[in-house]
Amino acid sequence: MGSATPQLPQPQQFVGGQWRTGGGEAIDVFDPATGARLGEVAAASESDVDDAVQAAADAFGPWSALSLSRRVAYVSRFRALVQRDAEALAETVSLDQGKTLAEARGEVTRLVDAIDCAAAAPMIYQSASGNVAAGLDARRVRIPLGVCAAVTPSNFPVMNPGQFAAWALVTGNTLVLKVSEQDPYASTHLIKILEEAELPPGVLNLVHGRADAVKRLIASPEVAAVSCITSTPTARSIYAAAAAQGKRVQANGGAKNPIVVAEDADLERAAAGIVSSVFGMAGQRCLADTRVIAAESVYDSLVEMVVARASELVVGSGLDPRTTMGPVVSAQSKQRLEATVDAAVSGGAKAVLDGRGVQPVSGAPDGYFLGPTVLVDVEPGSAVDRDETFGPIVNIHRAASFDDAVELANDTEFGNAATVYTRSGSTAREFEQRSTAGNVGINTFPAPPMNFTMGGTGSSFYGDLHICGDGPLDFYTDHKLVLSRW
Repeated sequence: MGSATPQLPQPQQFVGGQWRTGGGEAIDVFDPATGARLGEVAAASESDVDDAVQAAADAFGPWSALSLSRRVAYVSRFRALVQRDAEALAETVSLDQGKTLAEARGEVTRLVDAIDCAAAAPMIYQSASGNVAAGLDARRVRIPLGVCAAVTPSNFPVMNPGQFAAWALVTGNTLVLKVSEQDPYASTHLIKILEEAELPPGVLNLVHGRADAVKRLIASPEVAAVSCITSTPTARSIYAAAAAQGKRVQANGGAKNPIVVAEDADLERAAAGIVSSVFGMAGQRCLADTRVIAAESVYDSLVEMVVARASELVVGSGLDPRTTMGPVVSAQSKQRLEATVDAAVSGGAKAVLDGRGVQPVSGAPDGYFLGPTVLVDVEPGSAVDRDETFGPIVNIHRAASFDDAVELANDTEFGNAATVYTRSGSTAREFEQRSTAGNVGINTFPAPPMNFTMGGTGSSFYGDLHICGDGPLDFYTDHKLVLSRW
């Protein structure tokens, strides 16, 4: 297949600076590209989770007392270690999660960008003003929250854990990570790399498991803040449970993002953008634009172009250099997505490109493959058009007017991202103002740079402080105002 199978680290819990086997159930882990069993991870027991939280609590006092520059130095070591092992880490991600090597390398690059942003925190860490009144000085000091928890998803098994770790630690907190049980090798590989930064024991902890581990973390009185990236039902549940206990929460949920293609759009550019957005990472990202709404005058041409471009994608193992679209992450995901297409076609939709039964170039028919799928004549509000798909399926609608297109684009409970393709500045500006999404793209995919906050509205986000940009600095710290007169 062109690349040797990477050596995988055994997924274990990392608690108080020590690796140990979890005391909970054994969870099988599979290679998405072949369906073959890679191994298993022993989930954390309740006592494992409690030990991780206690280790983080014990480490918090000394860690938060370190100078900011010392904490930044540790995080800067993260960056150097990730860059040193970037290719090996990307190969593990590709094998464990399924994405192509190019996509895995991109994930590692995004992690480096996230670490850079966290390491730059000292520039905006505190503020002071002398003589705010006669003889009175004021200082605003940021203080860490304490023990934090982060629940991370399967689609970015190194970027998201590393992103949360960098920000939580540089701001003086300690962290317990609960990573996805679907691809635990990649997350374990990351923590083994970061272990070489020689953090004090307990500052960064890792546990594996399912929902029971998350519930145990949230229930712990020592945990002050919870971050998560997951589906909307789970995000809503985590937010409700944690907020009810007075914890700070940022809960990132699902999406059903629209692309509006105006009648004056550059159709080649729009078709290329749609295919990249929908089928990149096999559609398994919260910014994927899975609903396209095209002006009547360009609809037929756009559908033809999207189908032609999507048909050129090569489906196969992410480690195969010929592959341009990998598998979905699990057998359950494949079954769910195929059932989604079945139901849509039974309901009157037409699959002008049908990915069911696709044969991968890598010759592994038992892998979790669904080829690019393009649906037309989808009933607005039907399940395939309403619910998050999280897979390589796109619905293309026609709109009689721009107003109709915007109305249909906003007809969703989600508000993660939205895109418009147009040559008109006024059309773009109108869409920007009227869209209810938190991330808006104009002739481009709206993936925010790491130094800009990632928005999210409606059922796509629960909380007040977003990830990326300066959001994490505010999320992971409280403010203390000090007034002094001498």
